[in-house]
Amino acid sequence: MSASPSPPNSPQSSTSASRRKQLRPPSVVVETLGATTSETKEGLRKINNYLLKKEIGRGAFGTVHLGIDENTNTEYAIKEFSKSRLRKKEQMDLFRSGGPRGRGRGRMMGLGVNRGAAAAAVASNPLDLVRGELAVLKKLNHPHIVRLYEVLDDPSGDSLYMVFDMMHNGVLMDIELDQVAPPYTDDMARRYFKEMMLGIEYLHANDIVHRDIKPDNLLLSKDNVLKIVDFGVSEMFVKGNDKLKKSAGSPAFMAPELCIAKHGEVSGKATDIWSMGVTLYCMIFGKTPFVSGNLLELYEMIKEAPIEYGDDLSDNLLDLFHRILDKNPDTRITMRELREHPWITNDGTETMLSEEENCDIVSEPTEEEMNNAIKSIASIFAVMKAVTKFKRHSRSLSQKSLNQMMEDVKKEDELAEATQRLQV
Repeated sequence: MSASPSPPNSPQSSTSASRRKQLRPPSVVVETLGATTSETKEGLRKINNYLLKKEIGRGAFGTVHLGIDENTNTEYAIKEFSKSRLRKKEQMDLFRSGGPRGRGRGRMMGLGVNRGAAAAAVASNPLDLVRGELAVLKKLNHPHIVRLYEVLDDPSGDSLYMVFDMMHNGVLMDIELDQVAPPYTDDMARRYFKEMMLGIEYLHANDIVHRDIKPDNLLLSKDNVLKIVDFGVSEMFVKGNDKLKKSAGSPAFMAPELCIAKHGEVSGKATDIWSMGVTLYCMIFGKTPFVSGNLLELYEMIKEAPIEYGDDLSDNLLDLFHRILDKNPDTRITMRELREHPWITNDGTETMLSEEENCDIVSEPTEEEMNNAIKSIASIFAVMKAVTKFKRHSRSLSQKSLNQMMEDVKKEDELAEATQRLQV
């Protein structure tokens, strides 16, 4: 999925398209616990109404498929996870964080999930395995953040599915350790960097740090609009305090302050801005600033080694690199300062959506919202079964019998809800 996108009509086209006059409603995500998989006569897999076609990506926990909703013929990117691998990861996270009663902060803890719920996630509702990412994505609605539409679980198999926007033009860049990718022009790099800025600014304004910004997590739509993806290690923070303790993200894009053993609390916003700087470096040079096959050596380079920029950069771009890749997080450029930087504004000739217009604030998920992030639709299937049974015996069933059947369904639903509350 290497990105060699055709240039849009204007570097500002999608930024202008982002302008809004009304508050965005929160995203609506359908959660389906009783999905079924099948196979077509052509040998293609289906999950409910989605036909899984070619594989378009692969990660540590599963694959990404081009999927088609057969009801609407709409294309989606369908991310297929291995539940067994996710459970193992949750078990390791709980172990590293000291278990359900430990003092550490696992990934789900940073998203506001209590430890009891996190422990239950390992063995109970399969959608709990991605409930932290779900809670974040359900709260967000922004033109430069990928949208999640549905999560499906087939209880008879090992797979969990998430249905996202299909990003037809793939990743922003393919960055490989041993080769240089074709770089972008300054104008195209500026355009995509500004779109990334708007997305990250929105996250930060809503008390979320991404923690894994890199070209692989920046995808381009059919009309070359950049969208941020993969919130698997994102964290929500208390308003006014973005300090985090746990390291996360891809090593080559990690900030120097995260490359120190037992580094203590660091600013999550500042680490995101560093990663944005490394991503900009990739766009301009086709590679990361530091390359090493040895992880400890890479960390040492990020902390101590000077960054090489060559002699071809404009003064404005060189100044931006010096400020955004400042190894000291206390003096590193901030998002508001980025907005005013002459390279970003192209010496004052380009404007951006204002911070106020860009950052529609969403409310932090409450404990109740987190615990209800996964809502079983078992009752829907129970009603469907009741209706089917009614039709099958319609000649002999009285209205009283149907009412009794629906009452039984209601009781089953209440029992399921009570069980869910006990689990969380």
